[in-house]
Amino acid sequence: MKLTNKKVEQLTANTKSYIVWDTDVKGFGVRVNLNSKKTFILKYRVGFGRSAKVRKPVIGTAGIMKVEEARRIARKWLLEASEGNDPKEVDKTNIPLNDFFDLYLKHYAEIKKKRLSIEQDKGLMRLHIAPSFGKICIKDITRAMITKHHQSMYKTPHCANRMLSLLSKMMNLAEKWEYIPQYSNPCRHIDKYKEEGREVYLNMSQIEKIGLAIRELENKESPYMLAAIKMLLFTGRRTNEILTLRWEYLDFETSKMHLPDTKTGAKTFYLSSTTKQLLDSLPNKEGYVFKSVVKGKRITVVRHVWKKICKIADIKNIRVHDLRHTYASLAIHQGFSLPIISKILGHADTRTTERYAHLHDDPVNQAVDRIDQQLEGLIKVG
Repeated sequence: MKLTNKKVEQLTANTKSYIVWDTDVKGFGVRVNLNSKKTFILKYRVGFGRSAKVRKPVIGTAGIMKVEEARRIARKWLLEASEGNDPKEVDKTNIPLNDFFDLYLKHYAEIKKKRLSIEQDKGLMRLHIAPSFGKICIKDITRAMITKHHQSMYKTPHCANRMLSLLSKMMNLAEKWEYIPQYSNPCRHIDKYKEEGREVYLNMSQIEKIGLAIRELENKESPYMLAAIKMLLFTGRRTNEILTLRWEYLDFETSKMHLPDTKTGAKTFYLSSTTKQLLDSLPNKEGYVFKSVVKGKRITVVRHVWKKICKIADIKNIRVHDLRHTYASLAIHQGFSLPIISKILGHADTRTTERYAHLHDDPVNQAVDRIDQQLEGLIKVG
């Protein structure tokens, strides 16, 4: 079949990796691995007769690279091969950033980083790096270009800084692997934005409005999407921990949720009766809990639906991650200690939980104010 972006997106993992060949360009195809990773490849021969060698190099990663771009590169490589040259041996400095990102994943991230961190890198690349720099050769990316892009993201300083960190790491590796000259990382001397801590959380009135907004969307949005958002609020878990949840991680008999790969390592958490009821209401209890519309896939983001919910509820400047802060604030107001809350949230260090310590003062302040009001009527001040 002729490969298209939609057809490639619909391909799912099998019991073993397989290749789907393109009918438009001979030797061009997409390989689907066991983990559902899809890469564009090209099969060609270099040389003539019995001495000819068969090559099958990777062109790029599907999703980051579009089919049209991969097919264009395939045609170019076939032309080079027909002239007796091996396109696999091209000048390293001419590698586009999209292709170098594949090398970064294979030779660095997949060896050094946790799965959730790799998913975050892929998201940053897809949303904030590839659109501006993906097709540009790494040797041609300048400090001025990166500075301009970083400044364009000033409204989201945290995201801008994460983008800069990932790009800088790739450029450091490009130096180390001799794709660009030593000490030429264009990200150097670009100052990151100052990030102020956020402990934003929903109050009880806002939570009620969120509940009503979710009800309003029940027949308009995916039930898995709405259930995932409810699960985030009812558990206080990190977004990736919920969206990567699989049915085999859940034990309803012991009321446990086993998460093999959280930000702070493997963790086990308690399932409340409400969360079990929520999970039990979902159909098809195999594979991922919160399923995508694509068979075998999971939901990867809930941000767009969360924005709709907040718009209906007339609540501004609340992120999905703030549901975790909300859960922590509710625990504080219930009188639980910071060590207990740290364990509930899965913090590796209680010092991380101390960001919520100021909330302990709220009930104390309210008590002082009430006593003050009683005394004010009895004793004249000033």
